[in-house]
Amino acid sequence: MKLLHSLTLVAALLVSACTSELATAGPAPTPPETQVVRYRLVAVPLVEPPPHPPKREPPPLRLVAPNSSRAHIVDKGGNEIRRAPKGRSIAEMKVSPKRQWVLLYFGDADYTVASVDRLKDIAKPPIQPAAAADATGFRWLPLDDDRLIGYAQLPSLKPTKGLTASEADGLPPRGTLVYIYTIATDAMSPVEIDESVPQPFSISDDSYGNLAIEPHSGLAAFGLKILQSP
Repeated sequence: MKLLHSLTLVAALLVSACTSELATAGPAPTPPETQVVRYRLVAVPLVEPPPHPPKREPPPLRLVAPNSSRAHIVDKGGNEIRRAPKGRSIAEMKVSPKRQWVLLYFGDADYTVASVDRLKDIAKPPIQPAAAADATGFRWLPLDDDRLIGYAQLPSLKPTKGLTASEADGLPPRGTLVYIYTIATDAMSPVEIDESVPQPFSISDDSYGNLAIEPHSGLAAFGLKILQSP
């Protein structure tokens, strides 16, 4: 009986000590709030390429017979790594700045990000914005080693009665939407368009990956800069 009484006292003391320690420590800290990254697109002067640009190392992969059913990608040794999907084609291939992944375009706003090693799919950027309902599909381009930048057009609302099909298709869009897609997190963020950017516009790139704003108004091209804030 004495032994049982002693064990009961020890257990009570342990419970009391643990309770006191938890009370001193206070409630568990709450995780910090997730910060939403905000982007803003601004126009800057377009930097002209040097008259004699330095030679670039050829990309580790090469697209053969693009825009055809025979489209395929080969490595430096000419070995086939990936073929076009059945009934489709590979229209375009762009390599990330540090050559860690490639952006493949199959047509109809269908893109895939694949690793340079064996061209294994690692991300699938969205085909079109969630809103507006009539927005076109995205045109995606590499922004840096971690993100893509994409734009979609908002078709013109002008009446097309009396116009030919080509004339109707030639009406300039009423505006442009821009988004940034983060590959690692599969997250897409809208980009605010600065007043310095003439609407509507397209975004293009050169062989060095430099991005430019192409206004539909016929103005000269601008360079672009992405400002980021939490």
